[in-house]
Amino acid sequence: MRVPFELCFCANELLPAARGPRTGTPPIGIFSRSHWPRRLLALAVLTGGVVRGEDSPVLSIEEIRLPALRIAGERARAHTQGLELVGNDYYVTARREDVRPQRAFLFRTDPSRADWDAWDITPLDAQGRVTSLDHPGGMQSDGTRLWIPLAESKRNGRSLIRSFPMTNLVSGGRLTPDFEFEVKDHIGAVAVAVERKIILGANWDTERVYVWDFQGRLQQTLTDSQLTERALGGVAGVEGRRGLAVQDWKFVGERLIASGLFRTFGAPSGATESRLLCFTEFLASNFQRQGVTLPSQKGLPLAREAMAISEGAAYFLPEDLGAANRLFRIILPESMKPGGAR
Repeated sequence: MRVPFELCFCANELLPAARGPRTGTPPIGIFSRSHWPRRLLALAVLTGGVVRGEDSPVLSIEEIRLPALRIAGERARAHTQGLELVGNDYYVTARREDVRPQRAFLFRTDPSRADWDAWDITPLDAQGRVTSLDHPGGMQSDGTRLWIPLAESKRNGRSLIRSFPMTNLVSGGRLTPDFEFEVKDHIGAVAVAVERKIILGANWDTERVYVWDFQGRLQQTLTDSQLTERALGGVAGVEGRRGLAVQDWKFVGERLIASGLFRTFGAPSGATESRLLCFTEFLASNFQRQGVTLPSQKGLPLAREAMAISEGAAYFLPEDLGAANRLFRIILPESMKPGGAR
């Protein structure tokens, strides 16, 4: 089923850094729905504090049905966290909330199947007991392994970042990581840059972004002004900032694509928007950023939970897994695709 929608990005809501750094002059190019014909997409690109717009054909949402979730033949329910596409397979991380204690799971299916593979990936302690690390997050494959954060379900809780070899993902088998490292923070999503051999981790509400190498050594931490410039992390309070709380993000070549809920302070309490941000040279001072505001699907925010990128399309899994499941797919604007115009 394809449902047409208009996709619009309002640069003046997203980019406080787009104002002149010293003069406070307005940003170049303020876009709103009233400024564009109905069948055009307002897309903003930030380059060194300059916003420019371009138009694009109307995009559409495709709904993809997934099988009901059953584990060991029994109906199950799990709170969705991360999504990754590898070949024809859909991988989903989720927290089972229909068992006590709650457990972290990795699931796999494909469009032709009527069932799911399921692996309990909750870390155990030295005595073999289930730990409190029941929150799996947004994940990404490096081509041979899946990198998955496993955290305590609380702000500032501890996490383990684990890599699982794809060759070990055998239905019914025990899944064991081949590498892990500990983080003294709640990491909700990781993105993996294969060429640079680095991993990005966003903590709770993206108040901090960590950068590690593939050996788990911390290389950099982005906070405050660095995140404000990138419109990341919605932080409340007098010294707060508006930005995207990353739910899932992926490196695609040199680009980093992040999805989540954008919080604007001063808006009605709890008001958020689903947004998709695309960065080029994310860690550089001269990074570029594009952004789109995603429509809700009958009141459902598309970027509320998991997101994956595959073959020029974004896939969203905003609902918990249960008796009826579905993905939503949109084709990315050309400028967000690998090799697209900057």
